[in-house]
Amino acid sequence: MKGTWVIALVALLAGCRQDPTVEPRALSGTLKVTFRPSWNGEDFDKTNVYLSAADERVQIQQVKFYLSPLLLMGDTEVLVSQAELINVTNGPVERTYTMTPGVFDNLHYGLGVPYELNHRDLTTVPTPDPLDFTQGMYWTWATMYRFLVFEGRYDTDAAGAGAPPYDFSMHTGRDECYRERTIPCAVEVTDGGTTEMTLEIDIARFFTDGTDLLDLSQGPQSHGESQNLAPALRLSDLAVQAINME
Repeated sequence: MKGTWVIALVALLAGCRQDPTVEPRALSGTLKVTFRPSWNGEDFDKTNVYLSAADERVQIQQVKFYLSPLLLMGDTEVLVSQAELINVTNGPVERTYTMTPGVFDNLHYGLGVPYELNHRDLTTVPTPDPLDFTQGMYWTWATMYRFLVFEGRYDTDAAGAGAPPYDFSMHTGRDECYRERTIPCAVEVTDGGTTEMTLEIDIARFFTDGTDLLDLSQGPQSHGESQNLAPALRLSDLAVQAINME
């Protein structure tokens, strides 16, 4: 009788036991993006002197810019990164992102920093972060970010030799300079997999899109001044078109 009672109790307890709930694992893949600087399709070299579309000899000594946001669109829409600071002065750079898998046919990006980020309280930005103060991309006097830093030397004599004699320094950063663009892509990010993607930054196209022209002799300096905004706007229009899928 006692044995029967023990068996019944064990059966009762077993019937009341609940197995722990197992939450489904979130799907996740890896996207590796290479940002490759070029000049008319060839690898860019900051020590080279190139001939621009304006027939000016140019040596590009700094190319640094924000992409905000980076967004992949397809069967789903995924924010890859809110903001990235890309410096291709010394050659290609890589970024690796963990993201929701999907099949994507468009990449959307902003060149610069959108209004809501460009005007937020800088003290709320954690360190390290592409938008924090230590990046050296914040105009304290103008209370806004530099979007693009484009610097070097130039020579108006296309037949000249040696190092170009004149400096140019163009910084975009006012809200009017922010540009967005969507380009086609064919990207699939799978669960547990790694997908590689290359974005080419053709610096020769900072000087022309085939129609418009950046002529440094007409304005080699621009640093956010409202009275000298035209060169920065022209550079913004050209530079956003210079970023494409390889």
